[in-house]
Amino acid sequence: MKKKLWAVLLTGAMAAALLSGCGQAAEPAAETAPETQAAQEEGEAAAEEKETEEASGGGYDFVFVCPIVGMEYWNLCSDGIEKADAELGTHTQIIGPTDSSTFTTEIANYMESAIATQPDAIMAYSGLEVMAPLIEKAKEQGIPFISIDSDAPDTSRIAYIGTDPYNAGFKTGEAMVEFTGGTGKVAILCSSLSSEKEMKEVDAFKDALEGHDIEILTMEETDADLATAVIKMEALVSTYPEMTAVLGTSAYDVQGAAKVKKERGLDDPVLIGYDDLDETLNYIRDGIINGVVVQDPYNMGYQGVYLMHEYVEKGSLEEENYDTGTILVTKENVDNYRD
Repeated sequence: MKKKLWAVLLTGAMAAALLSGCGQAAEPAAETAPETQAAQEEGEAAAEEKETEEASGGGYDFVFVCPIVGMEYWNLCSDGIEKADAELGTHTQIIGPTDSSTFTTEIANYMESAIATQPDAIMAYSGLEVMAPLIEKAKEQGIPFISIDSDAPDTSRIAYIGTDPYNAGFKTGEAMVEFTGGTGKVAILCSSLSSEKEMKEVDAFKDALEGHDIEILTMEETDADLATAVIKMEALVSTYPEMTAVLGTSAYDVQGAAKVKKERGLDDPVLIGYDDLDETLNYIRDGIINGVVVQDPYNMGYQGVYLMHEYVEKGSLEEENYDTGTILVTKENVDNYRD
């Protein structure tokens, strides 16, 4: 832990100053046995170290670079982080943008800030192109990095924890086949075309549609913003009257589609998406959304802290990928899928 080193250095510097500066104005003190002096200095160093640990919350100092601070999905992740911190005595600072419309560029600035604080480890959403060089920068400065929720496998990140994007995407495709009967015309709403995770999910979605009469009409970006998703869904309804289904690859995409479907009183389209935000679950209960693939952001945060702690302690991890799994939530299991 970096703060321990500073505590030891500070204690040594103070002792050196006292020994060199105080003897000139006073009678020479009785000599202290080397063993006693060493024990005293060790005790002072331990006291300084303990005080420093208590001031920082104890344990190691980590940073989580959150894509959108305050978003319900990421609040669940933060809850898991806080629980792990309480159990381990670590301190994880949570930083990140609050504006979903600019998070794809702002997240790089927060990553730079995280590196500058020289924490014991960093974890962050990593599936954006801007993150790769910053992960390498962290490595160059000796800071371990863990990808959370979205991976960057071609970087020096030490592990990924979150949903396997292919498995999740394939499950949304299977759900689409089930609810459309294997025939339809589908539009896709996604937060960003540059999100590696979402594009893997879309590819897996398409794989699940093979052998069925389902056509992909278009794919539109929403920046994971509810208002933008509503606007894009309104445009899809007007532009593609033949559209019979919509896939939303971020939490607010499917909500935006559901809002338009409900307000217009539409029977179609079939709506498939991700994540169990409260409003999303209500739309499922009302039959507006047909199904969502639910991830486990709480477990991502919780396990993420434990993995950072383990790596700092041991210098290695047993695995490289930690899949937190998925559940398909429909009207049939919406009230008991977590049981």
